[in-house]
Amino acid sequence: MKLRIATFNVENLFRRPKVMNFASWSEGQPYLDDYAKLTNLLNRETYSAQDKKAILKLLSKHKLTAARPSHRYFELRSLRGRLLERPKGKPPRVVANGRGDWLGWLELKNEAIADPAIVNTARVIAEVNADIIVLVEVENRPTLERFHDQMLMPQLAAIGAAPYPNNMVIDGNDSRGIDVGILSLFSRDCPEYYIDIGQGRELVILPNHFASKGSDRTGERRRVQSARAREIYQTLRASHEHVIVAGDLNDHPQGSSLDALLQQTDLRDAMGLPQYSGFPGTFQRATAAEKIDYLLLSPALARRVTRVDVERRGYYAPTKWASFDNITKETKDRYQASDHHCLWAELDL
Repeated sequence: MKLRIATFNVENLFRRPKVMNFASWSEGQPYLDDYAKLTNLLNRETYSAQDKKAILKLLSKHKLTAARPSHRYFELRSLRGRLLERPKGKPPRVVANGRGDWLGWLELKNEAIADPAIVNTARVIAEVNADIIVLVEVENRPTLERFHDQMLMPQLAAIGAAPYPNNMVIDGNDSRGIDVGILSLFSRDCPEYYIDIGQGRELVILPNHFASKGSDRTGERRRVQSARAREIYQTLRASHEHVIVAGDLNDHPQGSSLDALLQQTDLRDAMGLPQYSGFPGTFQRATAAEKIDYLLLSPALARRVTRVDVERRGYYAPTKWASFDNITKETKDRYQASDHHCLWAELDL
């Protein structure tokens, strides 16, 4: 039995926060930092005088203190109670004394992704044609189902491939709508995905999306995430032979933040196996420092690998590889499938 498994950061399917669509990450990061700070302050049970001062400063910075504020990237929702008072002729002030005094929140405004970009995302997935694919940065399960039915199925049909009867997305703890999901030709059960691949055999997949270098510059959060994933993996290995840790881990192997997984377990990186030859990275121009997506295989699975490759045609890098025909120098910013490439491996089980 041959089994093809892949991982692909799709960078959302239909809608994505506007602040995540800048040409460079550094342009949007200050907005994300302020969003995180303000959300943390607004969720406190009690607002101290210092909290109120900080809340007002951030709201004022983004011109969110008006009665009907209009901001390109943020929406301040207020349903019940009052967060602010705006005395006539005087500056606004925070009147809520804590989370219980008002019902509301700050949210990131979304915008639609260009249709050709969505089609190219579907093309990448169809071209890889994996039996099981881990998808990173998915809005939610209804969106994944709609993407599958409306965008992916025509691409699969065009190459004579079967649609995916099973999908799953579990809401994570990130409010930006960038969760981790899975498409599978096999049945699925729970967030640690236990997949029945037939003949009484079970495959366990642990999809992951570690903190980015934009939000975790020191790598400390990734070290914690890596250590926790190692613990889960090692617990599973006591009872399961076939385990995969997959996804966008946001650091390269020499970056040290992933050592708990890469150096302190028996997991094998699919791209480090002799079956792979090609560019070392999985992001943008595929340099060694841009190797941030992983298929990490337990030893029993690594021994069964017959092919490893990376589908790169959804990203424009003309001196390195050919892109899909509608991704050109002029259209790349709108039509690229993702900044990430789709890593896949085929196993003979």
